[in-house]
Amino acid sequence: MSALVAVLPDASVKGNRNLEITRVEADSRLAGPGVLFVAVKGTGSDGHLFIKQAIQQGCAAVVHQDPLEKYLTSEEQARLEVSVQLPLTRSAPALLARELTDRPDEKLITAAVTGTNGKTTVAFLLQEMLTRLEGPCGMMGTICYDDGKESVPAPLTTPGGPVFFQWLQRMAGAGCRSVAMELSSHALDQERTKGLLLSVAVMINIGRDHLDYHVDIPTYVQAKAKIMDYLKPAASMVINTSDELLAGLDTGDHPVLSFDPRAKARTSDFPDLVLNKAELGLNGTHLELDFQGNPHELKSPLVGRFNVENLMAAWSAGLALGFDPQDVSRALAGVNQVPGRLERFLLPKGGLAVVDYAHTHDALGAVLHACDELSAGRLLVVFGCGGDRDTGKRPLMGQVAAGQADAVWITSDNPRTENPTAICADIAAGYHEVKEPRSKIMKVIEDRRDAVVAALEFAEEGDIVIVAGKGHEDYQLVGDKVLDLDDRVIIRDWIGAQDIGN
Repeated sequence: MSALVAVLPDASVKGNRNLEITRVEADSRLAGPGVLFVAVKGTGSDGHLFIKQAIQQGCAAVVHQDPLEKYLTSEEQARLEVSVQLPLTRSAPALLARELTDRPDEKLITAAVTGTNGKTTVAFLLQEMLTRLEGPCGMMGTICYDDGKESVPAPLTTPGGPVFFQWLQRMAGAGCRSVAMELSSHALDQERTKGLLLSVAVMINIGRDHLDYHVDIPTYVQAKAKIMDYLKPAASMVINTSDELLAGLDTGDHPVLSFDPRAKARTSDFPDLVLNKAELGLNGTHLELDFQGNPHELKSPLVGRFNVENLMAAWSAGLALGFDPQDVSRALAGVNQVPGRLERFLLPKGGLAVVDYAHTHDALGAVLHACDELSAGRLLVVFGCGGDRDTGKRPLMGQVAAGQADAVWITSDNPRTENPTAICADIAAGYHEVKEPRSKIMKVIEDRRDAVVAALEFAEEGDIVIVAGKGHEDYQLVGDKVLDLDDRVIIRDWIGAQDIGN
């Protein structure tokens, strides 16, 4: 216990300093004998209110911020063998878990990415690249947690400290040489990964997202920028300088490898990596790059304009880690489809269906633009917005759809506790604000399955149907229910029914 709490600054310890601790938890439901329970004051709840429950379950050690007298009787306090008081407990679960798991991040090459759009694709690219260049690579991100031997669906993009460092420990124990991870703005702000040491950190872009939590863009950027706090000495930041909010970021003394995905971009602050030429097609992407004055090529089966940014971000990270440029290009050339990210399905009439996770107006606009460049026909888009989240982006997404698509179906996403009709109305209001829309057809179909099918039936040869917002998700959150719903399954089932009919 003494060695464990030594990682906590300003800790005041009372009781048995030799008590054996087997786990650290910030969730009282997981507390019990051998567990050190950390009471964290979060944005939605206060862990101090659950100390009593932890003790009732056999927990004999707690870390707290407020005086225990506020929450426990003297008899309940007597059942504790040790208590640790801190000025702030937010970072304690991660710091303690990292120490208890023997600092697994020090045994791995650690590559992390943050940004509004593209995090998951870049993380998958990094995982595949590092696996080919270095050996087995673990993953923690929006889609899954993968220790090299077992992969499970991810409940959170970036889990809390105890879970986060347990997975890193599993990766190191399973023989992983590296890990690729997404660090969300919520996790960075809440210090879920405090103590983590990164070999490289990638910041790809900043758009409007999670303003229900961060309140405004400057606060959101500030949260994202905390990724720099985790860099190892001399480790590099990779930054997309085409994003104005990132180009002006104060990176302190950290080495920076900058890239610009705009073709032949030339700025006063010359980026390290620039794009000379991009050839985009339905079968893949071919990039001609210039890295510090030297030409390089990168071919990838990934498609779409926005994947130029993702590929350049991953390529830059490979170089920042010290790998040879040609080796990095060869490694990335083998990366195939990322689940739910511009995932493609050939339709019976010769059109194409695309499923993508785009759930912000920036992301939706990027997907529509990418598909427009690849399409010989019309763009048909199906999308909605999540309930209990940033309502301000709803009309913005409606405006993007009206201006960039040929036909629009507004539908439910994850309405949660909100009325789907009201959410769809918010989106439609933005659609109607566009005075001269490209789209001449707009329908509101609240049932997502029916909306997707309606768009598929409307498609002709050469058309692209974009089903946006849920990507890899195989569920829909309605009220307090988790319903089975997967856009990809809907599309496959519809295609199968057409084949049978023919």
